[in-house]
Amino acid sequence: MLSDSDYLDEPDIPTLPDWVQALDDSAEKPVTRAGGIGIQWHVWGEGKPLYLLHGGHGSWMHWARNIEWLSRNFRVMAADLPSAGDSETFDTDDLQELAKLVAAGIDELAGGEPVRGAGFSFGSVIGSLCLKYIETGVDAYALVGSPLLGGRSGVDGKLRKWRGMPVPEHRVAAHAHNVGLLMLTGAESVTDEATAIQMAHAEKARPRKRGLFHNLDLLGEIEAWPGQLTVIYGSEDAIARKHLDERQANVERIKPGSEFHVIPDMGHWVQYQAADQVNDILMRRLD
Repeated sequence: MLSDSDYLDEPDIPTLPDWVQALDDSAEKPVTRAGGIGIQWHVWGEGKPLYLLHGGHGSWMHWARNIEWLSRNFRVMAADLPSAGDSETFDTDDLQELAKLVAAGIDELAGGEPVRGAGFSFGSVIGSLCLKYIETGVDAYALVGSPLLGGRSGVDGKLRKWRGMPVPEHRVAAHAHNVGLLMLTGAESVTDEATAIQMAHAEKARPRKRGLFHNLDLLGEIEAWPGQLTVIYGSEDAIARKHLDERQANVERIKPGSEFHVIPDMGHWVQYQAADQVNDILMRRLD
């Protein structure tokens, strides 16, 4: 682990931009309580219900650059998943159980209407498991930066640990490093805004048990679902970039007629980094 002395170039502490705070302030904020676990939602807009699920150690803010656009056509329902953001902690060995809680919350908010969905990274896994639990049905679903559609590259050994660092500026440096390495496309792509968003939700997240992806057959879950599938990656996704051809072949095998998009020069957090392109794809495919 790096010590405080390894962080000599200390950045200023970034804060969330005004537009993110205004987006937060404009949301309805219902809490669902399936299984006795409070899940915090942020809801905007009118129209067909669309659920958005964030990545690991994230929050609804993983979708911050997509919400205003999508809420023009949809009732956008963005969760803080259990053990993340402002939702309550749910300690489990079984992601199916977590998905049941989320699906029950989606059904409650959807008011009996069929829904659309999109999940990012860890949220794409939970959203895929939800497909069979959502009682009203899911007509169309998009996986963004999904970790489980094929081979994976690991970055865990390269990420900097920030928990327990007593100096705030040193934590900022660690978060900025991690954003560049895992979420975007290197140090040159890191901005104060991206770092502030990462800090805001990562420091609220409660650690989950390791090995939760074991015994999951995500491709099988998706194959059994009859709706319309869209998959989106950045070409420089730190987890998937070496395995995109394999992942595309897997998707084409289980879901002929799906769309598989690779956006050039973008990283894992592609819906933030290439928001306009991703928004256009989601608006067309989820409508």
